[in-house]
Amino acid sequence: MTQIVLAEGCWNTAPQAWRPLWKEAAIIGDRTVMELFGDQIKEIIRPLVERLHMLSFPPGETSKTRETKIDLEDRLLSAGFPRTGVIVAVGGGVSLDLAGFVASTYMRGVDAVYFPTTLLAQVDAAIGGKTGVNTPAGKNLVGSFHQPVNIFIDPACLGSLSRIDWRNGLAEMIKTAVIADGRLFEWIDEHSELLKRPGMPDLHPIRRCVDIKSEIVGQDMHERGRRAVLNFGHSIGHAIEAASEYGIPHGEAVGIGMVVEAMMAEKLCGFPPDSRERFTHLLTKLGFDLHVPYALETIFPFLRVDKKNRGDRLRMALPTRFGEMACRDGEWTVSVPFDVLEDIWPRL
Repeated sequence: MTQIVLAEGCWNTAPQAWRPLWKEAAIIGDRTVMELFGDQIKEIIRPLVERLHMLSFPPGETSKTRETKIDLEDRLLSAGFPRTGVIVAVGGGVSLDLAGFVASTYMRGVDAVYFPTTLLAQVDAAIGGKTGVNTPAGKNLVGSFHQPVNIFIDPACLGSLSRIDWRNGLAEMIKTAVIADGRLFEWIDEHSELLKRPGMPDLHPIRRCVDIKSEIVGQDMHERGRRAVLNFGHSIGHAIEAASEYGIPHGEAVGIGMVVEAMMAEKLCGFPPDSRERFTHLLTKLGFDLHVPYALETIFPFLRVDKKNRGDRLRMALPTRFGEMACRDGEWTVSVPFDVLEDIWPRL
């Protein structure tokens, strides 16, 4: 089971969790993250190992590809990195997804330790063991489940984020509140002015997101059931990201996705209209651009390959009220008729 430590300064506790088997380590992150935090992580890890490797790649979603993964693996092979080594993943969702995927397949699986440095990674991407890369057909369509041994979450990193990266994480926090905790939604709404700028005023919302996702994943590690609720807003969101060739940030795309899917929840699951209006207003207050940039015909090819679909039927995770998701006959996704989507799209 993954051990998660959440506290300011917790990176310095990594030596206490280090396994004797890990004589060699490879620190992997994008170039921006390595410039910001590479030396700090190196200083912590260097005394613990006999050999240390530093591997970086260009920042951004466009680097989250099979080609980047192959390059990282080839560099590890050239260095003679052993099966008993540990991958140390540092950064946001792209870095953790890539490095985690490498760890899951290199020599059929090596251990991994995560140091998430963005809000998105701390409240979502680091938790649950999903790894993967994007393809021309869509986002995260090739990947694996591979749980890290340890995750060290230090909120002190968050002050370094751009506003775009900050909103990427806020989108995941709001998603978590909508699917599982109405009180968390109230907290975010009450603190919306403070949350417009990078930096978390309280550890509570991060801890609550970590606890919620850990509890859901603990019940459904491989997304055969309830774990699907974590994809609220992501069916539409991922399709928009892919259509934009990842020019639209994840948070903006998921923000739009949540609004669209909440409108569908209104029609199909009885989600209250005032709740949809309230969280749409919250997203707007926090600076999200909720303009839908594409015609439905543009994103539909990407919607068709969504992993939640069954045959030719779209399926989405939809809320019934704040903190509660639709579950029918043990199914945590709802069949969405295309005509409902066609009816909603012109009103966005």
